[in-house]
Amino acid sequence: MASAISPLVRSVRVAMTPQILLMVSKVYIPVLFPVTFLIALTSLKLDRALGFADGFLPAPVNFYVAAASMVAGLLVVGITYAELVFRGEGSPSPTAGRTMKLVRSGIYAYCRNPSVIGKLLGVLSVGFALNSFAFCFVLVPVLLVLSLIEKVVRQEPQLVEIFGEEYVRYQKEVPLFIPWKLFLFWRKV
Repeated sequence: MASAISPLVRSVRVAMTPQILLMVSKVYIPVLFPVTFLIALTSLKLDRALGFADGFLPAPVNFYVAAASMVAGLLVVGITYAELVFRGEGSPSPTAGRTMKLVRSGIYAYCRNPSVIGKLLGVLSVGFALNSFAFCFVLVPVLLVLSLIEKVVRQEPQLVEIFGEEYVRYQKEVPLFIPWKLFLFWRKV
């Protein structure tokens, strides 16, 4: 029980670290929050055009799904950022100072970009709360693909440059996004 609580406690503690507060002030507030708002406005117009003006989930189910998605997303992001701050001895964002050590354990043993999963769940919660088909199933998947392309094209070469052969081995052993080891636990992936 204590081992399950430890990552939760660390994920809550990490929210107030200087690295996270700097990242939130430089990236989330000026960029991600306004972008989410614009996506929401666009998606509601698209919903009307696609015939989903009344939503795709019955009310209030959409709010329950939104709440579950937000809690799961916050949990994954919190655990991910705690790993980077405490084990990686740095920040999850290069704009706020990068990690000093490559993190390969914990959640990073299953996926090289677990924060993308958490952010995906978090942003989907907005779409579920809006009950927007276009938000959840048209615009967010496009953004996910663009985010993963950015990881492969821009971030991964930087990580190879910083961490060298250790990161190249990590790329071969751990998937970019989908944590296959969790889903196919009965066989070696």
